[in-house]
Amino acid sequence: MKKYIIIALIFSLPMLVTGCIDDFLSHDPPVERVQDNFYQTQSDAEQALYAIYETLTFSHGRGNDGFHPIDLVSNILSDDAYAGGSGSGDQPELIDFNAHSISVTNGKALGLWSDRFTGIYRANLLIENINEIEFANQATRDYFEGEARFIRAYHYFNLVRLFGNVPLFTRPLVATDIRVQQADPGEVYEFIAQELVEIIPMMRENIPNAELGRASTWAAKALLGRVYLYHRDYAVPVLGAGPLPVSESEVVGHLEDIVNNSGHALVSDYADLWGTAGNNNNEAIFSVQHITNTFGDWGFLNGSIGNWAAQMGGVRIVGFNPTYARGWSFQPVTPDLVNQFDAAADSRYLVSILDPATEGVSVNAGEMYQWQGFAFKKFHPRTADTPSFNTEFNWPYNRPVFRVADVMLMAAELGSANAQSYFDQVRQRAYGDDFVSIPATRENIMEERRLEFAAEGHRYWDLLRMGLDTAAEKINAQAVAGDISINFRTERLGLLPIPQTEINLSDNTLRQNPGY
Repeated sequence: MKKYIIIALIFSLPMLVTGCIDDFLSHDPPVERVQDNFYQTQSDAEQALYAIYETLTFSHGRGNDGFHPIDLVSNILSDDAYAGGSGSGDQPELIDFNAHSISVTNGKALGLWSDRFTGIYRANLLIENINEIEFANQATRDYFEGEARFIRAYHYFNLVRLFGNVPLFTRPLVATDIRVQQADPGEVYEFIAQELVEIIPMMRENIPNAELGRASTWAAKALLGRVYLYHRDYAVPVLGAGPLPVSESEVVGHLEDIVNNSGHALVSDYADLWGTAGNNNNEAIFSVQHITNTFGDWGFLNGSIGNWAAQMGGVRIVGFNPTYARGWSFQPVTPDLVNQFDAAADSRYLVSILDPATEGVSVNAGEMYQWQGFAFKKFHPRTADTPSFNTEFNWPYNRPVFRVADVMLMAAELGSANAQSYFDQVRQRAYGDDFVSIPATRENIMEERRLEFAAEGHRYWDLLRMGLDTAAEKINAQAVAGDISINFRTERLGLLPIPQTEINLSDNTLRQNPGY
């Protein structure tokens, strides 16, 4: 999809629950199109669907709950990055994420919660009303519903990973839905997997160029693989979740189908995956679309559909640099990640890691909090791509959610008969003439994932899949005496706190996560 359409008057819901019904709600609406008369034509359905997709770009919220791109937050929670910024007072709630000292009133946690439930609310609206809409044919109706359910499932997957104990609902909430119960996490995982199994045959295999960014059947299959692995390695042993309605062999079959029949394939040069030229490349199975022609500003941050992680993660350049534009120096890279790369042989190193000293880039290190000498490069703002207006909000770098390399490594980890071949293909692209095959063991695959997906927000979740003790060991090892305090506590199970404002709004129906 080339752009997302925002129809906030009809589809906005800022939190999980709404407040009291005031008298003004009974007044005549100031616009002709409202929810009761909106869902009629395929054009209406398209606007509603685009409004659902638009929530994938949310990372800004309101006031203190803004500035929380989920990939950046995931990097900060892991052993790959610190919080950064300009100082200890610059977005201190991100510093709390990095320290794993997260308050129940942390605004960033609230933003992560409310953004995803806003997307679920919008999806539920379309799904509930889809039978009232006149479509060109049944196939079109099916893939519209399939895409709405896909995004709902994706939002629920991120919610259950972030918070564990979340409500599960499949209809739009109304003002009387105050006391919404939390579902058992296993029930949420079962719902997500069942949804994906059902929508895979409903969705399109090929997305037209004019609609790039919309989810395909291959995206649903890739999400099913990720859900299965996280459920197997984390939800079952840590949360006690029950079995999923899909077998391991079925999941492997779906992943093999992507590799063999989707038309997506590894891009030969790793560098070609990034920058504006890499948007919607052939390896990208599903990407969040970030564009420059938006109307967001400091008064309406969620009107921005640019890549905020780019602005936030860029280094603080001194003067003009012909290659790199100035950013805000959040998520500085840990030396531990840098040292995992074979910088001389692995082509991913120079693509993934910016070393200003080596590249001759002048930066103001004194303005960069927790700076250890390295930044992420994949989404670093580039001078040539500088937007002509509202620069901070509009960097046009897509965020890949699923790539073929990820599918191959997932299939290898799940024991595909082609495991060694898939593992070798991913590594051969990275090492070129220096490639040497190593066994496709789980340990080696996990290490490869860290290098292949650096800056893409996967590492924290992979650490949790390796076990809470392993996650604690690796994350806490990144502490720096006197400067960077980190204390990952296993009793919190790797989860964020349920936002206290949501507990209050639910009349204390919602219960807080363990350890908080």
